[in-house]
Amino acid sequence: MKIKTEGKILCFAKDIKQAHEIQLRMKDKIARRNMIDYQSADLIAGCDVAYKGGRAKSAVTVYSKKQKKFVEDVTSDVLCKFPYVPGFLAFREAPSLIASLEKLKSDPDIFIFDGQGLAHPFHMGLATHMGIVLDKPSVGCAKSRLYGIAEEPPLIKGSYTFIKERTGELLGICFRSRKSVKPLWLSIGWGVDIPLVLETVSETMGKYKLPEIMRRADKLSKFEKATPKLKVRRGATADSEVPTSSRAMEDK
Repeated sequence: MKIKTEGKILCFAKDIKQAHEIQLRMKDKIARRNMIDYQSADLIAGCDVAYKGGRAKSAVTVYSKKQKKFVEDVTSDVLCKFPYVPGFLAFREAPSLIASLEKLKSDPDIFIFDGQGLAHPFHMGLATHMGIVLDKPSVGCAKSRLYGIAEEPPLIKGSYTFIKERTGELLGICFRSRKSVKPLWLSIGWGVDIPLVLETVSETMGKYKLPEIMRRADKLSKFEKATPKLKVRRGATADSEVPTSSRAMEDK
């Protein structure tokens, strides 16, 4: 996969001050509307990063909707140079992710990142940042809240509530992927709306809390050689209807 130089330079900062300046410049490029025809799109990429001893190991796994199987896995192990600072995760993870993404032979249509998107203090979470860098639709899939207000969804598989700014602006959804388990925090990254966020994550949802594509990326990113073998079946939202854009606006 080719990544433009002007995108890659947005992933590196020498300190927090420079990182925040880059975030502020990137905010003008945020896109909340769909930039993809999901029905005709095929390849979804799941991305995750793990850390050990000052190194960052990223993994990208690619799933084909049409073939209903994983078609490519890549990993990269690089020195981690940026510290962990809440709100600036992209500058810690992006260098390793870029290294993996450039190894891809395929060109995914949409990306899911283990982190936030617009549900971020500066609206510049990892998914939004990387969506702008790649100029590709992206979704944030986080296990916990970072930013935004949302009511607890019902304890029913497939239920969700909206994540909002204090102004009422929609950022994503708090999604109950399994009955009686803590919800996922799904947010708009770049070039998607909320219905597409839910549809993309649901594509490989199985019996676990995380969609299988993110479980696979998580396992691949660990500092071990084993390759996971995961079964995929669609249907995380079988108990609820995926919202249409009009319904999402009505619920707002």
